[in-house]
Amino acid sequence: MGAFDKEIYIGYFWTIILKMNRKILTFLCFMVFVLASFNFLALPKTIYDIGLNYGWNRVQKGNLLSVNAVGFIVAALVSGYLSERFGKKQLIIFGLMFSFLGNAAFGYLPEIKLADPFYLFFMFNFLIGVGNGILEGLTNALIIHLHPDKSSLYLNLAHAFFALGALIAPLIGGWLMSVSGWQAIFYLNAVTSFVLFISLLLQACPTFRSDQGIKLKVLLYLAKNRIFLLLSLSIALYVAAEVGLIAWLVEYLRVNPNFRLSQFESGLFLSCFWLAMLAGRFVYGWWVEKTSPTFALSVSSIGGTIIIILFLTTANVGIAALLIFLYGISLSGMYATIFSLAGDRFPQYLGVVSGSMTAWVGLGGIISPNIIGRLSDVPGVGLSVGLATCGLYLLVVLLTTLLVSKSIH
Repeated sequence: MGAFDKEIYIGYFWTIILKMNRKILTFLCFMVFVLASFNFLALPKTIYDIGLNYGWNRVQKGNLLSVNAVGFIVAALVSGYLSERFGKKQLIIFGLMFSFLGNAAFGYLPEIKLADPFYLFFMFNFLIGVGNGILEGLTNALIIHLHPDKSSLYLNLAHAFFALGALIAPLIGGWLMSVSGWQAIFYLNAVTSFVLFISLLLQACPTFRSDQGIKLKVLLYLAKNRIFLLLSLSIALYVAAEVGLIAWLVEYLRVNPNFRLSQFESGLFLSCFWLAMLAGRFVYGWWVEKTSPTFALSVSSIGGTIIIILFLTTANVGIAALLIFLYGISLSGMYATIFSLAGDRFPQYLGVVSGSMTAWVGLGGIISPNIIGRLSDVPGVGLSVGLATCGLYLLVVLLTTLLVSKSIH
C-alpha cells in the first residue's frame, strides 16, 4: 500500500470514528435528559410524604421546591459563560458531579436523625438544581452544535427522552417508595449521575467555542434585545405552566375530596401527562414545519388554558386523566420550539443564549410552585385556585408569541 493510499485509508477510518463519536455523544446527551427528568420529578413525587414526616406546611414545601430552581438559574447563567472558555463537555461533567452529590446527600439526610433538617434539605436540593441547570442548558447547546442543520429535530428528540424519563420516573418512584422508602428515588438519581459522569469522562468531544469570544457588549446586546427578552419570558412562563401543575398535581389528587387518590394512583396521572408529552414531541416538530412556530405556540397556549380550567372543574377521575393527557399534548413541543427560535435568531452566541434561556427556565420554576403553595395556604383559596394560574401563564405566552412574530416580520 502506497503512502497516498495509506493517507486515504487513515482519513476514511478517522471519518468513521468521528461519525461514531458524534452518535455516541448524541445518545449520551439524550440520556442526560433522562437523568434531568428524574431529578426534576424526584421532589414533586416525594414532597407530600417528606412534608408529612416533618410537619411542613405548604409555604415550606413551596420554598423547598423553588430553591431547586434558584440553583438551576445560577448554574445556567454561569455555565453558559464558562462553556465558551472551557468547553461544554467539561461543564456538563461538573453538572453530573453536582447531581450525584446533591441526590446522595438528600437521600441520606434522614439517616442523621435530626429533629427538623429543613435547611439541609434546602441546601442539598439547591445542589441538585445547580446540576440540572448545567445539564439542561449546555446539553441543549451541545446538541445544536452536533447537529446544526437539524437542530429543531434533534432538540425535540432530546426533549422526547426527557418526557420518556418523566414517564417512567413516577412508576419507578412509586415502586421504590413502596418497597424501600422515598430515599431510594434520590439514591437511584445519584447512581445514574455517576454512570453518566464516567461515560462522558471517557468520551472524546469536539470543542465548540465562539470565535468572537464573549464580551460585555454581547451580554448587554442580548439584555436589551426585544426579541430575546420576549422569547426568554415565553419560555419562563411556559415552564411555570408545566412545573406548576407537576409540582402540585400529586397533592391535589390526594387531598381533593372528589378524588382522594393513593400515592401510586396520583403518580399514574404524572405518567399520563408525560406519556402525552412524549407522544407529542415526536410529532410537534413536524407540525411546526408544516405550519409555523407562531401558529403552533398559539394553539398550544389557548388549548392548554382551556384544558386546565376543565380539569379543575371536573370531579370524574377518568375525565381528569384524559384532560391531563390533553394538557401534556398541548404543551409537548413548546419548550423546544421556543428554544430553537432563540438559537436560530442568535446562532453566533449559542452558549450564552442557551445559558440565559435556561436561567429563565429556572425563573419559571421558581415562580409557579411558590405562588401556588402560598395561594393554597390562604384560607378559602385552596390548590384549585393556585393551579388555575397555569392557564394565566399560558395566556401571557400567547401574547409574547404574537409580539415576537410581529417583531421578526
